Amino acid sequence: MRRPETAHVECERVLRDDKEYVKKISKNRTTLVAQNISMTCDNLRRRIIPSGKLRPLNFGVAYARIVYESYEFIEDELRSSYHPQNVFCYSVDRKANANFNKRIKTLAKCFPNVVVTKARFDIDSAGHFMNHAHYECLKLLANISGWGYVLLMQNYDVMIKTVYETVAILEKLDGANDVHIRPCEPGRWNRSYKWDARSLRLYRDEKLATPAQLNASLTFARGAVHASLSRAAVHWMVKIVDLSVLLDQLNIKAHAIDEILIPTLQVSDIFDMPGRFTAECVKRGNVTGFITRIEVWIGNKMCQSGRFRHAVCIYGIEDFSWLSRHPKIIANKMMPDFDYAIVDCMHELIFNRTHLGQANDALNLTVYENQPYVSLVDLNNDVFQFLYRFYTGVVKN
Repeated sequence: MRRPETAHVECERVLRDDKEYVKKISKNRTTLVAQNISMTCDNLRRRIIPSGKLRPLNFGVAYARIVYESYEFIEDELRSSYHPQNVFCYSVDRKANANFNKRIKTLAKCFPNVVVTKARFDIDSAGHFMNHAHYECLKLLANISGWGYVLLMQNYDVMIKTVYETVAILEKLDGANDVHIRPCEPGRWNRSYKWDARSLRLYRDEKLATPAQLNASLTFARGAVHASLSRAAVHWMVKIVDLSVLLDQLNIKAHAIDEILIPTLQVSDIFDMPGRFTAECVKRGNVTGFITRIEVWIGNKMCQSGRFRHAVCIYGIEDFSWLSRHPKIIANKMMPDFDYAIVDCMHELIFNRTHLGQANDALNLTVYENQPYVSLVDLNNDVFQFLYRFYTGVVKN
């Protein structure tokens, strides 16, 4: 069901890349008009839970999303990815208004698979407290059964894969974490602090660590804040180690501080986080891509809308066709006050693929299983083996 604002948009013509039609409707963009919607549990369930029967998933997916505004957009996203096996965690930024807070809390009251963190942080465009907010979600999710991977998300992310496609993709990662990794400039962390495991009080029980691990320092890397983390990795991050001191120390610098935590853990070989990669590539100055998020930076002609925020493309209806075919899982970003037609068209496409069997482009799963970190994941790690079997029931050879 499309919103009244976008009912006139012929998504099928845009999907076919009808350039004349796209040019015409992009001249008069459709924005979201907020409504006084009912927030009773009955009405929420009516709007969000699909009327058709959903097939069971091999495992659920958890969504850890930092939110602060545009509630109706957030609800539309929840509906688009809803499955009873999936789990949705919201970490609400402190700048969110009271009405937004109330609505997000109502979701948690009405749906057993929606949770909201208690902690509130002042998150800014420099990334301060972004990792803290995600970590609060991970702590909640670690105690909820049924999911196999978690996606780290932000307010204006849009899922561009169905629930079935998402699980099929994540299965091909074979327990590896999907993390964007590149070399980290020395100025990105404070060199006056100590970064070894003992100084960071990293291990909850130091008896679980070797002397070499306790004395070792982190291998720094940076990348996107978005990532797809295996359940085993989240268990390690929450139950085996305590990231509190590390989070606080990383939070002190001034710029893009949210880009360091997950990539650094992913390449710090000696600490052996389940699903990790190797530090060898980043030490050679190489960049390791990822399949979680598509983001287009200023200067890239892929951004058909030509609109940018903080140097990142805000997708418009002109971008719908190519995004519908893109292999990545999440598109960042779409904004309701710029162009809601692309949001509604994407949600309609996801609905049609999920419930009506629409298949415009076959999902090429070899793209995902051929990622370098998949072939190099440390399958001999005893902790990884145990946790992978425990959570998925699959024995790895």
